[in-house]
Amino acid sequence: MTRDGRAIEVADATSLRPSSVGASLEAELAADLDAIAALERDIRIAQAEQLRFVASARERAELLEGVHDGSTSSDRELATRAFIAELATTLVVHEVRASEMVGDAARLAELPVAAAAFAAGGLGLAQVHTIMEVTAGASPEIVRRLERAAVERAPRQTNAALRRSLRRLRERLEPVPLAERRAAAERERRVCVDPAPDGMAWFSVLLTAERAFAVKARLDAVIARAESEASEASAPDPRTRDQRRADLAADLLLAGTLSGGESAALTATGAVTPRILVTVPVLSLLGIGDEPAELDGYGPIDAETARRLAAHAPSFQRILTHPETGAFLSYGRTTYRVPVDLAGYVQVRDGGCRFPGCGRRARESDIDHTRDWAHGGETSHANLACLCRKHHRLKHRSRWRMTQEPGGVIRWTSPAGHVLRTHPQRPFMPVRADEQAVAA
Repeated sequence: MTRDGRAIEVADATSLRPSSVGASLEAELAADLDAIAALERDIRIAQAEQLRFVASARERAELLEGVHDGSTSSDRELATRAFIAELATTLVVHEVRASEMVGDAARLAELPVAAAAFAAGGLGLAQVHTIMEVTAGASPEIVRRLERAAVERAPRQTNAALRRSLRRLRERLEPVPLAERRAAAERERRVCVDPAPDGMAWFSVLLTAERAFAVKARLDAVIARAESEASEASAPDPRTRDQRRADLAADLLLAGTLSGGESAALTATGAVTPRILVTVPVLSLLGIGDEPAELDGYGPIDAETARRLAAHAPSFQRILTHPETGAFLSYGRTTYRVPVDLAGYVQVRDGGCRFPGCGRRARESDIDHTRDWAHGGETSHANLACLCRKHHRLKHRSRWRMTQEPGGVIRWTSPAGHVLRTHPQRPFMPVRADEQAVAA
């Protein structure tokens, strides 16, 4: 039997010791994973080459159409539309997809560093799209710095993590203060309704990020309250959480009342205070600096908004960071019970599930004892980490193993023997001995 040109020998298990069988399987697994990684690089290289040909073909098509430097914008638009139709029929795809490919090819030509890494297999198409998104509208110097940072970070970050880190970097590089850009953007707030197929429509509201995230958190809190108050005798709600969230938003906007499974939670809507984390550099909080803060789940927000939220909004929890290192200084002891405070500490430190590549947020994850409690593990920050339910089960029910290293670093060992490390989103500053004595 062969697979991809490699011979696979199936040995009689009874003729081999368990240790030799395990070693053989680990070697074969490692070889398969190496082959998968090599194919991924080949796919990336092929996608980059395809976009290069798209750009070349578009240029030739425009020459055939007679479009040149003296042409009008309508001439070029018509030539582009003609080429998109040509590409769509060639690939047997929708013209929307063909248009996206043309746009990607044109944008990639403006990103030489990313294009070179893409062509070498160092970047995937999703990461290239992220770079295009984050660099849009930036100055050439900022674009170059963002490109270099993306190429350097991409091998060790998922696409979601890469997007977050590049957005933070762009905020630090932008010459126009975030507060000024926010003021201009806030003037564009509006409500939009866009038709969708099959009798549906998209209803969207463009508003400030902190209000948008607070609205969603409030909807989730109302649903959770209704679920906790539902009796065992009541019929289960057949709707998904997304469907219930959409129905709840519509009910509140149209009539100010709730229908369906949320009716019992109507009186609680005015009292819902969802916890939303705002990470604020300490100097910005004092009004000495204007370093952007960060809204949990969104990204950078201007310092003035962060100060207002930290001072007046009960739904937002303030976290202080060091002015130079960005490490957390204080989570804030807002509760007396140690388990709750410790859980909050771990969630803020980790930011999300600590399994490599997982994007699940910390508040949607379990707090897991790295060394099991039953086996002597302590309930301390050095033995706790956030794991989403899926990876929590994976840790306990598979051959994936995790250990904690200094600084909140977690070392994972895969069944194939690969070693990967994940780092906390931002580690807390170490507490000095004299500070611990005072706290005690």
